[in-house]
Amino acid sequence: MKRVILTLFILLSIPLAALSQVLKGVVSDAETGETLVGASVRLEGTQIGASTDQDGLFTLTLPDGNHNALLVSYIGYEKQSIAADRLRSGRQLKVRLKPVSNTIKDVVVTGVYERKKESFTGSAATYSGKELRMLGAQNVLKNLSVLDPSFKINENTLMGSNPNTMPNIEVRGKTSIVGLQEEYGQDPNQPLFILDGFETDVQTVMDLNMNRVQSITILKDAASTAIYGSKAANGVVVIETIRPEHGKLRLNYKGDYGLTWADLTSYNLMNASEKMRFEELSGLYKDNNGISLNQLALDNLHNERLKEIARGVDTYWLSEPIRLGFDQKHNVYAEGGEEKIRYGIGVTYGNTQGVMEQSFRKNFGMNIDLIYRTGIFQFSNNFILNNTKTSDPTTGFQEYANANPYYRKYNADGGIDKYLYYPDNQYETPVSNPLYNASLNSYDRSNALAFTDNFIADAFFTDYLRARVKFGVTHTGTTGEMHLSPLDTRFDSADETEKGRFDYRQQKALKYEGDANLTFGKLINETHMVNLVAGFNFAHNSTTLNGYSATGFTEDAFDAPSFANKYLENGKPRYTESTRRSASYYVNGGYQWRERYLLDANWRHDGSTVFGSENRFRHTWSVGLGWNVHKEAWMQKALEKQAVTLLKLRTSLGNPGNQNFAAYQSITTYQFVSAMTNVFGSGVLINSLGNPNLKWQNTLNWTVGIDLEAWQKRISLTADYFVKDTDPLLCNITTPGSLGVKNTYMNLGAQQTKGVEAMLRVTPINNPEKQMNWNISLNARHYVAEYRKIGNALDAVNNANKLLPNELTRYYDGGSPTAIWGVRSAGIDPATGKEIFIKKDGTYTFDYSTDDEVVLGDTRPKLEGTLGTSFYWKGLTVGAYLSYQLGGQVFNTDLFNKVENIDFSDINYNQDRRALYDRWSVDNPDARFKGMSLVQTTDKSSRFVMNRNTLQGTSFVVSYQFPKRLIAPAKLSALTLQCNMNDIFYRSTVKQERGTAYPYARTVSFTVAAAF
Repeated sequence: MKRVILTLFILLSIPLAALSQVLKGVVSDAETGETLVGASVRLEGTQIGASTDQDGLFTLTLPDGNHNALLVSYIGYEKQSIAADRLRSGRQLKVRLKPVSNTIKDVVVTGVYERKKESFTGSAATYSGKELRMLGAQNVLKNLSVLDPSFKINENTLMGSNPNTMPNIEVRGKTSIVGLQEEYGQDPNQPLFILDGFETDVQTVMDLNMNRVQSITILKDAASTAIYGSKAANGVVVIETIRPEHGKLRLNYKGDYGLTWADLTSYNLMNASEKMRFEELSGLYKDNNGISLNQLALDNLHNERLKEIARGVDTYWLSEPIRLGFDQKHNVYAEGGEEKIRYGIGVTYGNTQGVMEQSFRKNFGMNIDLIYRTGIFQFSNNFILNNTKTSDPTTGFQEYANANPYYRKYNADGGIDKYLYYPDNQYETPVSNPLYNASLNSYDRSNALAFTDNFIADAFFTDYLRARVKFGVTHTGTTGEMHLSPLDTRFDSADETEKGRFDYRQQKALKYEGDANLTFGKLINETHMVNLVAGFNFAHNSTTLNGYSATGFTEDAFDAPSFANKYLENGKPRYTESTRRSASYYVNGGYQWRERYLLDANWRHDGSTVFGSENRFRHTWSVGLGWNVHKEAWMQKALEKQAVTLLKLRTSLGNPGNQNFAAYQSITTYQFVSAMTNVFGSGVLINSLGNPNLKWQNTLNWTVGIDLEAWQKRISLTADYFVKDTDPLLCNITTPGSLGVKNTYMNLGAQQTKGVEAMLRVTPINNPEKQMNWNISLNARHYVAEYRKIGNALDAVNNANKLLPNELTRYYDGGSPTAIWGVRSAGIDPATGKEIFIKKDGTYTFDYSTDDEVVLGDTRPKLEGTLGTSFYWKGLTVGAYLSYQLGGQVFNTDLFNKVENIDFSDINYNQDRRALYDRWSVDNPDARFKGMSLVQTTDKSSRFVMNRNTLQGTSFVVSYQFPKRLIAPAKLSALTLQCNMNDIFYRSTVKQERGTAYPYARTVSFTVAAAF
């Protein structure tokens, strides 16, 4: 009986097996070859379907006989239909999906609306969070400056890699007077930052965890920045963070771990023997007055120092304040939900240890994202909480660099002496021991707590009509404390009641903004595409500052302000407040005909309290034109052969404004003076002189550009030429003393900036079948700028700058904002050792005169940018990015201050070794620098201006995405490991110290990204 049943089962199984077939396949990106995880594979007209796994593989059981085609889809890619006759069992089906135009790269996000890049006339560039993270875990702004030529972070040779120093940023050059830094750190040349549709500041962006970033778009020209016309003269940076996706609960973790160490290669200081030889040749140990007792004391000092050198004392002071820093950043994000409601909860933590002791920046944050949709309405709310703690050393790096190497760090008992050298006479200044001051109970720290809540409500009336209302509020409270111990050597000459110092500062800021707009977008008769946005916007920003400075501490350990004896001399508690408001309404429209001819137009009416009461409101406008040449019929052959897949010509013109100025610059303000109190009440004095006629700073921005993709997208080129005319400028000018104030704001002069930018991307290898891709990228920029219509209005500033030894900036018509001014030099006279100057008329003289000043060079490079390459193969990515600068000049302050201009006070500090080897003497008549002298001064001349070309190893990366079969046993759905090296080398044709107050750093970081 059993045999009969088994036989029947076998006979029945044969036709059942024949009724179905097993289909296997893999889904990948048609351009990069990367496999796609979670792609949908479904048999058309049935419920039979599957999803691809971590390796892009799928398995599907298909019924036998006739059936429909197979549909393969994935978010951001074109759907593909596979004909039924191609579906055969026994072999692997390879499906390659093409990215569609709504991927991150092909969409322009303005923070108000989104547009297809192909239909947009503006100059904009978008970068995904993945691209940013591939460059390392430093910060968003640093990585963005590597990717885009228009976004530049100016080098800070003073503060180096201090984690608490905010960067100086510009997009396509500057539109305001260089150096005009506003109250509360408001920089008139800084771009506008938009985070998830709301304005934010540079510090928030600096502290933003890069793992939260979905994409960043840089809006550069008038057409792209038009929606923010009143604030967009310096460009707009739009940041979108990751939004929660619906589905089952998912947990993502990304951690960055880094090691940083100081880059001291730019320092060129003397060792102990060299410094002693330099002092001997300078005549330090000779008494010029012929007093035998003085000479005896100098001989004893000389012998003592020689003995120390003979004993082997050669202290490398630069290594004392630095450390190997450990940086860590963590981001955990949980997301999920259903079709109607989605949620996301994230927690971030970052701890950046600076390379100097007592230096750090710690961030803790959390965000809650909620999205709810019902009917035609969608509501989203984003709550963010951030806490930032900072600490900076109170003993600067320069104090260690100044210490002579023949001094010991510790005394014979192993302790730290207060002074490295304490003279026996009253003519010399004691040399402090930086280790002693650093060991005291001194600190400089701050704590900031901020919360933000942004709410957006959308109503989708139809597929082409949408209304949006949004409101956001941010409150920030910051406290700072700086304490200097009374034992610090800076207070040795002070009275007992004035030793030590405690500074307390508190700042509170409240910002809220709202926007309401209506968006229309519709394709009419398959010919006319119309886009329209109309809306109203308002903003309020108020800030209060208060604090005090106290002195007179008795003990090092007693640092609380209650131990202070009094306020500073002529000091008292401080309190200021500032309020800025703005309002505007705008209309932004776009039109395209058959996707060929494009038109964008914008008009905006803005009001701001920053400017004079007679000029509160201003109109801004922009017009953009574009031509998609590749859409023309005569280009179809090129399209079919994929010789040219995109060719767009575009131009734009507009007049964006700038509101990054002080709140009360147009209003006369007064301050109460308690000493003037009388029977009539408190007395007041003018604090600042207002200008009710102060006009908006106006910038006319014209851009022409080209976008090209060719040879199956193996070559991609974007190039722009732009001209930015700012007229009038807003300047802070000197006023006559009879007015009772030193300066006031006025509209004065103009400035023009011209530039060319280009980004080229070449893909020599693109083999999707072998999952292999190789890209090479090059970006470059070239800018020139000049002042106009200034006349002699800033002569007082120019004359004052001429007298300052290190001030090289002048404000003249036709002059560049980054020009180096000084007197030309013919070098050192071999016979006398004197410097020969070249007058304006070309004649030679030994006499220096500021009337002979001319432009000696320009710090703006002729060409600068980044060269990069990346190679991808089956989950492994290797990349390298080098930053370069060519053709600029620099005034070498090391040569000016540490080779020449060394007097009796400077001789007690270490100097550049070129002061010993490259100075004029009878035996070295062809030297570039004057002979050694402690009484001779040097003026600014072309001898110190040098051509600078640089090459920097900005980022090197190795990344690997593990296949699912290797990580599945650990219950992981994704795992990526990455290693980065940042700023690993710096080469320059100029030998000059970088990071004088705080050194530059090199970083190696490791990243772990896991999904559960």
